This record gives sequence, C-alpha cells and structure tokens, in this order.
Amino acid sequence: MNLGSYRIEQLSEGIFEISGGGSIQKVRDHQKKQTRDDVLRVGLDPVLIDTGKERILLDAGLGMGLDNNEPEKETSNLLTNLEIFGYKATDINKVILSHLHYDHSAGLSYTDHSGHIQATLPNATIFVQKSEWEACLEYREKQASYGPGYEPDDLYKLVAENRFTFLTRDRIDIAPGITAIHTGGHTPGHQIVRIQSGSETAFYCGDLIPNELYMNHYLVDKADLDSLKTRKAKMLLLQQADRNNATLLFYHSIHKKAGKVVRDKNRRFILKNIT
Repeated sequence: MNLGSYRIEQLSEGIFEISGGGSIQKVRDHQKKQTRDDVLRVGLDPVLIDTGKERILLDAGLGMGLDNNEPEKETSNLLTNLEIFGYKATDINKVILSHLHYDHSAGLSYTDHSGHIQATLPNATIFVQKSEWEACLEYREKQASYGPGYEPDDLYKLVAENRFTFLTRDRIDIAPGITAIHTGGHTPGHQIVRIQSGSETAFYCGDLIPNELYMNHYLVDKADLDSLKTRKAKMLLLQQADRNNATLLFYHSIHKKAGKVVRDKNRRFILKNIT
C-alpha cells in the first residue's frame, strides 16, 4: 500500500498459537478450527516503510528459518519476506521496536553455522525505549511477573555492538514523518509509531491494539503490565485516528491487517477497507 509518497508493506510470518505460558507454535493450516481454549491464535506482521531515502522496519518478528533454506516451507521469515518485496537485509537502515517481547524482536538476530550470534539486519540502527530495555533486564534478573515474553540473551551482543539507540523521550522523530510515541501499558517501554506523508496518516499499533478485535473490547488484561494505562492509550489513539481519517496497521491480525478508522451508527470504532 502507499501512504502519500511512502511505500508500506506488511511482512507476514504466518499464523501462530500462543499459549498462556508464552510458548509459540506455528499453525500448519490456519483454516483448521482452534481446538484448545488456552491458546491465542495470532498473525505476526512486521511493517516495512520505504520513504524513498530510508527503509524502516517496525518490529522484527520471530525470524524463523533465517538461513533462507529452511526445509519447513510453511515457515516464512524476515529475509524471505524482504526478498518477496524486492529488498535485502542490508537495505534496512532503521528498526523501531514497539517493545522487546521475543515475538517482536527475535528476528533481529540469528545463530550462524559456527554458533555465533549475528545481526540479521547488519546496517540497521534499532530504536527502543530505554525503560523497555531496563524492564527486559529486570525480568531476566528478578523474574518479574510482567515479562513472560522477554528473551534478551541474543540481544546482549547487538547492544554491545552499539546497534541499539535507547530512547528517553515520550515522543521523538526517527525519520521525517516517522514518530515513535511512548504509551507504556502493555510493557513499561511500549511504543507505537505515527507515520505521516503528505496529507495522509497511519499508526502502527504494536500490542496496544494487537488486531481489529481489540478496537472496541479489552480481551486479555493478564497480558498487560498496566491494563488501565493500556485502555486509556488505546482510546486516545482511536479517537485521534478517527479525527485524522488515519489508517491503523496491526501486528497480530489474522484477517484485517490494516484499515481506516471510522465509527458505525452505534459510535463503535470499525475499519473501512483501504482502496
């Protein structure tokens, strides 16, 4: 899709089931009926923005099968998805992470055939809130209850190589028209991204609004560190998107991965398909 002069692509890794304990399993046939009540079925959809001068990735997925010769053909991965849209890993120069749960960040690194951790996107600077990195370390050291999805081991090397830029402001421009906005709620350093080009606006929601089902409902409060903060931030985002005729981009959607926000006759927020 195009947003003003910017090109935006959603790099789907496929459909997954996430258990209450945080484990993630690929769904081999997403048309099959979900048979377990203790799992959540979601998509994983990093977003690529091409401004013409920069290529910016919003979240990095799981990165499964990073050698690009994975025998499991149903497993899509970051490198394969970039190739589908005509890009290479070296083309990406910035990554904005909504937060550091491993389903959003594991694709940043991989283990090579010599057993060494390598950066998947060797030319990219990674932007994340400093409070999010601190929360990630706190979870690792103290086993804090709010971070079941943190797996920082592979990130230490990327941090040591100065690939990370830690943000301390609630709102900061990462590139022209690309603004990271700290919301908290889901995790201490959770952030969304506003994208503006010309007269058009989009918001990448991260896990503030994982998919369209969450627009008018709050479904899994156990997943959020601060459920009240999440609800307030979500309502502010939806109201602003409605006023600005903005597009929402979802990371965890199975069906409607993007759409413009409008209100129905009952004043509920709904998505209008993008033409």
